Amino acid sequence: MKKLALIIIGISLIFVSCKKELDTPNLKPFPSGETQTVADLLEKIEQNGEYQFDTVKDASVEGWVIADEKSGNIYRTFYLRDNTGAIAVYRPSGSDDFDARTGDLVKISLKGAILGSYNGLPQIQLQEEKTNSLICIKQRDGIINPTVTTLADITQGKHLCDLVMINGVEFSDYEGHTYAENGANTNHGIEDCNGYSCIVRTSSYATFANDSLPKGKGSLICIVSLYRTDWQLLIRNTNDVNMNGPRCGQIGGQPQEMPYEQPFATSFGTYSTYDVAGEQSWGIDFSTAKMTGFVDQVNYANEDWLISSPVNVTNVSHAKLTMNYIARYFSNLNHDVTIQVSTDYVFESDPTTATWEQLEVELTESTSWNDFMTAEAVLDKYIGQQIWVAVKYLSTDSKAGTIEIQSISITEGDLTPPAQTIFSEPFSSGQGDFTIQNVFMAQGLSWVWNYKSPYGMVASAFANNTSYESESWLISPAIDMNGFSSAVLTFEHAANKLNGSPADYYSVWVSTDYTGGLPDTATWTQLTVPTYPAGTNWTFVASGDIDMSAYLGNSNVRIAFRYTSEDGNSGSWEIKNVLINE
Repeated sequence: MKKLALIIIGISLIFVSCKKELDTPNLKPFPSGETQTVADLLEKIEQNGEYQFDTVKDASVEGWVIADEKSGNIYRTFYLRDNTGAIAVYRPSGSDDFDARTGDLVKISLKGAILGSYNGLPQIQLQEEKTNSLICIKQRDGIINPTVTTLADITQGKHLCDLVMINGVEFSDYEGHTYAENGANTNHGIEDCNGYSCIVRTSSYATFANDSLPKGKGSLICIVSLYRTDWQLLIRNTNDVNMNGPRCGQIGGQPQEMPYEQPFATSFGTYSTYDVAGEQSWGIDFSTAKMTGFVDQVNYANEDWLISSPVNVTNVSHAKLTMNYIARYFSNLNHDVTIQVSTDYVFESDPTTATWEQLEVELTESTSWNDFMTAEAVLDKYIGQQIWVAVKYLSTDSKAGTIEIQSISITEGDLTPPAQTIFSEPFSSGQGDFTIQNVFMAQGLSWVWNYKSPYGMVASAFANNTSYESESWLISPAIDMNGFSSAVLTFEHAANKLNGSPADYYSVWVSTDYTGGLPDTATWTQLTVPTYPAGTNWTFVASGDIDMSAYLGNSNVRIAFRYTSEDGNSGSWEIKNVLINE
C-alpha cells in the first residue's frame, strides 16, 4: 500500500465584499434552544446510529451552506459546514419552499429532526414539509473556500460531507463520454498520477449532464460523499472543474528544447494553468486558450496564470517569445495581461511562490474577434538558462477583459522589424482622399456611399423603405508602391440586410492606369478577399491578408470597393481601417 506524507491545508470560511457589506436578511423570530455544533451531531450518530431530537424542546445548529441543489446534481439535500465539521441536510418531499443556497450562513431548527447515517452518509433529516420554517438565513453570499486535500486522504475516510479541492487529477476514461449518460445517473472514475482513484457521480438531472468530460489533468472542487463503501465525489457545477493541463505521463512539466511552440487549438498541451484568485479559469475555446472574468454580463475579480513547461534557452545567440492573440474590452490591457519569466518556478505549483520578471512587450487591443495580433519579446538575457514563461491575467469586479491566445513560441532570432505602412485610411472622420463614382443609381437614390461615424464608409441603396438597383465605386487616391519589397492589403468590413452572399455583391479591385472619372475608363483587376462578413449582422470582420506584391514598383496603384444592389435586395456594406503594409 502506498504511503504519502500529507499536509492538509484548512482554508477558513470568510465573507468579503468590494462594494458593500454582505446582504443580511430581515431575521424572523427563530427559537433556537440548545445550540449544537456539527461535531455534536456527528457524535450522536456515531453513538446512537439514529437519534431523534425532541419534538417539543428547541435545538439548533448553525453553519455555512457549502453546496445546494441548484444544478440538479444533488437531490433534496444541501451540505452544511461549521468550524467543527460538515454534514448533509435532507429535506422531505414536498418542501419546495426551500430558499437556502451556497454561501448562506444559516441556523437550522432541530426540533423533531432525525440524525442518522444513510448508507454511510451522516445527515440531518428535517421532518416538516415547510423547510423555510425550520431554516433561518442569517447572512447571504459568503465566500466558501474548499479544503485542499488528496484522493489518498479522501479514500482513507477524511473530509466526508465537506467541500474539497483536489489538484492533479484526471478522468480515467474521458473519450466520447459525458458527465451523465443514457439518461441515467453515472459513475466515472477519477485518478491522480500516484494511482489513487475515486468515483465522480453525476445525476441525470444535472444541468451539465450532457457536457463532455474534460480531457486533461487539473483541479476539481467537489463534495465528498459516501454510498455504502464507495467514496463518491459530487460536483456542484462545471465552474468547479479545471482540467485542461497535460495528463499523467504526458510531457507537461518536462524540459523543452528550442524551438518550442505550443498551439492551443484543442488543449493546453505542455502548459498548465493556475487560479490564484477568483472563480473563473483559463479554458480552451474557439481553438484558443481563453481567459475572461466577464460572465453572464457580470465582471468578476480574478488572477489566473497560463504557464509553460521549463524551456532550455541554449545554443542560440538571440532568442525571442512570440504570442498570437486577440484581446478586447480591457480598461488597461498592459496592466491586466502581462508576460512573465521565471527561473525558479516549480511546475503546477502556486506561481506567487516563485520569482517572476515581466517582459517588455506592448499588447494591442483587437477591433474584432477575427483580428489576431502578434506580440514579441526579447529573451536574450535568459540564454544559457532554463526558464518558464507565463501569461498573467487580472480582472476586477468593475472591469474584466477577454484574451484568446492562439499560440506561444520561443525561438531563435531577433525581433521582427515593425511593418512599414505604405497606405492607411481608417475612415475615422470622413472619406479621406477616396472618391465616389456612381456607375448606376436608380431614381429615388440620392447617394450610395456615405460616411457615417463610427462605422466608416457605408454603402446602401435602401431609401424610402425601398431597395433600389445600383453600382457604385469607392476609389482610393494614387498609391506609390516604389521602394518596397512586399505589400499586403487589409481592411475591416461588415454587411447586413442582404439576401445572398456578400461576395456576390461586394468586391475589391485594383488598377494601375486609372486617372479619374468613371471606372470603365481604366483597366481593373478583381482582388480575392479571404474573409467576408456573414451579411446578416453588423459585426465587423477582418478581410484577411490580400497580396499586393504584383503592383510593387508602380506609383499609380488604386484600390476600389465596388458595391452593387438590385431591386428588392440592397444590403449595407461598411468599410474601415484600410491599410497596406510592407
